[in-house]
Amino acid sequence: MLAAACVTPGFAQIYWSNHSTPGITDDIGGVTYANGVFAAVTDQGNLLTSTDGLTWSSQSIDKGVSLDSVAYGNGTWVVVGDKGTVLESADARTWVAATPVTNNKLNSVVYNGNVFIAVGDGGTLITSQDAQTWKVQSVPAGVTGSLRGIAYSPSFNVTPYSILVSGDNGTLLAGYYGGTNFTSVNSGTSQNLDAALFPPIGQGSPFLTVVVGGSGTIINDGYGTEWVAGSGGVWGSAGSTNTSANLRGLTSGSGYFVATGDQGTILTSVDGKSWTQRFSGDSPSTVSSASLSGAAFSPTLQRFVVTGTGGTILVSNSAPTVFGNVSTRGFVSSSEAFIGGFVIEGTSPRTVLVRADGPTLGAFSVPNSLPDPVLTVYDSKGNVIATNTGWTTNSSPATISNTAQNVGAFVLPNPSADSALLLTLQPGAYTAQVTSAKGNSGIVLFEAYTD
Repeated sequence: MLAAACVTPGFAQIYWSNHSTPGITDDIGGVTYANGVFAAVTDQGNLLTSTDGLTWSSQSIDKGVSLDSVAYGNGTWVVVGDKGTVLESADARTWVAATPVTNNKLNSVVYNGNVFIAVGDGGTLITSQDAQTWKVQSVPAGVTGSLRGIAYSPSFNVTPYSILVSGDNGTLLAGYYGGTNFTSVNSGTSQNLDAALFPPIGQGSPFLTVVVGGSGTIINDGYGTEWVAGSGGVWGSAGSTNTSANLRGLTSGSGYFVATGDQGTILTSVDGKSWTQRFSGDSPSTVSSASLSGAAFSPTLQRFVVTGTGGTILVSNSAPTVFGNVSTRGFVSSSEAFIGGFVIEGTSPRTVLVRADGPTLGAFSVPNSLPDPVLTVYDSKGNVIATNTGWTTNSSPATISNTAQNVGAFVLPNPSADSALLLTLQPGAYTAQVTSAKGNSGIVLFEAYTD
């Protein structure tokens, strides 16, 4: 474990690398992670699968049909889409069409441990025990718009209302664990609500539910059992999200919520209430402008995957351990060094990427960035461990670049005068000192990542 000693974390970004599949330009809708596989569907009837989220394969499962959502449960994969399409498969290779029960477009499907639940246009809500035989469920009178998102509570499935469906014009419906008895809930908004989510067990309040939708809308309910008819829950705004983009996807894992939307919008939150906008790329020049509609997390890989229009697939490991931030950035001059510290805990040596970012900060609109940082790392006795001026002067800059991408750091240009060191260090306390090679003054960002 790497622990900060002198610098507070605030610039801790989750950066996203592009892993779109060559030759796939379809709009990619829903994505999920289940049974050791990421799976996503497209508007041209294709299924994309990946075991790591980085390398993807494609197969046509319903050519030309717009497919919107994929789920897995009880040993079965289910895909839903346009004109009431429902496909099921035991191996995600051979697909069989279920008997249609609606002609309405289906927007989302989940398995809640008991039944498959799919929702769609025209207030459509259908359920199935086996993914082959589906039943249309009643919705409250007046619900005729599109139903878009489904959330379910795995930790409170013994309570009557453990399913939440979101839809047009602020629609929220609460339903029983078996996918029946849906009743309206007052959301407090008239925005279209595209996605809803309970966090996994152990993340935040066990009662918290998050819903996202149009114009940057994020609402949450801090006590989900109050969905019962007549109560309406305790729905409140998540506060300012600094975006007016329509939000379409939602997932969580490793202590983070991730919401996605139009214009490459990606937001993260640790509590479902306070949100921060992230770069939808691994550098300012690679920020995506796609409409991002799908989001999934692999607890096995500790990896997020986001999907969107034009074949977009963005991948990020869980929030990297980054030390130093724009708000507490350091200043270097001819007479003043910037000093950061970190501690490696445990009993085994760890590989650490340490960086002093100067000139590249200008791409992030940081004024007066230091043009020539020199990075020196000392041990607890004051001995110099290593020093660097210009990261590409290292013996293996490619290894440093690859490590930066693996831990989620933004990409440094090649070449650049930013400095970096990749070190294998014994447990203990270390100090990083940043100075100027030519006596210049400016702002510098100190970062340290474990492997």
